[in-house]
Parts: sequence; structure tokens; C-alpha cells
Amino acid sequence: MLGTALQRVLTEQGARFVAPPESEFDITDQAAVHKRVAGFANSLQKGERGVLINAAAYTNVERAEEEPDLASLVNERGAVNLARAAHESGLGFVHVSTDFVFDGLKEGAYVEDDVPHPLSVYGQTKLDGEDSVASENPDALIVRTAWVFGPGGTNFPVKILEAARTRPSLQVVTDEVGSPTYTIDLAAGILSLVGVHAHGVFHLAGSGSCSRFELAQRTLSLAGIDTPVEPVTSDEFPTTVARPMNSVLDCSQAAELGVTMPEWSDALERFIGEIEA
Repeated sequence: MLGTALQRVLTEQGARFVAPPESEFDITDQAAVHKRVAGFANSLQKGERGVLINAAAYTNVERAEEEPDLASLVNERGAVNLARAAHESGLGFVHVSTDFVFDGLKEGAYVEDDVPHPLSVYGQTKLDGEDSVASENPDALIVRTAWVFGPGGTNFPVKILEAARTRPSLQVVTDEVGSPTYTIDLAAGILSLVGVHAHGVFHLAGSGSCSRFELAQRTLSLAGIDTPVEPVTSDEFPTTVARPMNSVLDCSQAAELGVTMPEWSDALERFIGEIEA
């Protein structure tokens, strides 16, 4: 989803970019990564600034519990390969991470300096990726985000719409709270942080927060679907993977640099309008 959004925003901004598909660019292959990144760096004109953005990740939270080595290979080793290649080629580097590095037990929004405590293999491999990237490339920009939705991939609002069109009613949890984030806004936010030469860890997520239940209600309302939604607790949906109950991210550090994210509900309205059209 993020790769799709980055290409769209970069095109709108008139930027020159290369976006190789997964089938042609295996980030876990160190030699291939070095060759491809060096080739891009060598294509830059004098005075041009090049940046490598890692929008790739192993994101299947459930399957990561069964494939921890593969999740680690992509989320940690692949990220390191990219960070090293960018550093050696003189490129800026952006690594995208997640709210899953936290346990979700905090009252209030998470800030960048809060101590991570992942509850899952996915969260741990993403944290390992953060740590390894920072060690390999101290000038890297690490962006944590949460509850991402947008064109080009599977996401919660789309799942809700699909379910509402095939079921008489839905049950959605009320005790998971987060900051829904539109990929188009996230892509623009990342590029804005790049533009002000930010480095270190930053949070970028939709402004405000809501529960999964509230997000589902708002999604159906915007789509004009009247399927009933029943609020339930997460206990009603037993799972093998622990998820953070609180995924709200404080983005004030980015705001201090002039980079702000639109309110999640307005972003959702833009997204639903686009897919409904």
C-alpha cells in the first residue's frame, strides 16, 4: 500500500523515482541490493539528492508466529541490506516501522522515547529492524505508523466494506484504539520529513484516534451502508497473536518540524470517496 502511495505522491510532485516490484528486487539478497542501489545512485545528476525509502515488510502478523525466520529475514536483515547500501552509495535512507513495537498498555499516546515492548514476532522483528538500521546507518530516518489504509492492499476499512455487503450484521471490537493512517497522507508526510532532512525516529499517523468499532461505523456511514455493527470486546475474538490495545501515536515531534498529518476521519472520507467512485 505504501509503495503505491509513494509512487502516486512522487508523480504528483514531479519527482524522478525508481520503484522496482518485489519480483525484480529481493531486499534479502545483499549483493543484488547493493548493485541496484548503486545503479540508482550513479544515475543521479550533479547536485541531485537521492533517497532510498524502504516500504517493504513482512506484515502478516499471524503467519509471522509460524514463520519467525522469514519475518526476521525481511524485517531485519532486508532492512539492514538497504540501510547499508544507501549509506555506501551516499543516499539518504528512510525505514518504515510500526506501532507493534509497543505493548499497548500505556495510557495516552506513545511518544518516540517510550520504551518499546513488542508482544509478537512481527513486532519484535520490526523493532530489530529499527535497531539494526540505526546501528548501520546513524543518519537514517525511521518512521513509525499505525492502522494503515489506502489503495493497493488489504486493510481494515476495505475488509469492513466487504463483510458488510455479505453479512446481515457485524461485530467489531471497542477496546482496541489507534490512529488510522491514510497511505497517501503518510507518503506525503514521509517526503516532507525527507525535505527537512529529518533523521532519527519519528511518529507519523492520522491525527486523532478512535476504536476499531468507531472506525467501522464511520466507514459504513461514508459508504452509505446500513449494516448493523455490534460493539464487542477483543475477548470475543480469541487469537494466537497479542496485539497492542493502544496504538495511538503522538506525532508532535514531526509537527515541530512543520510536518502534520490530516485528521483520520477526513482522510477516511477521501479514501472511501475514491474507492466508491
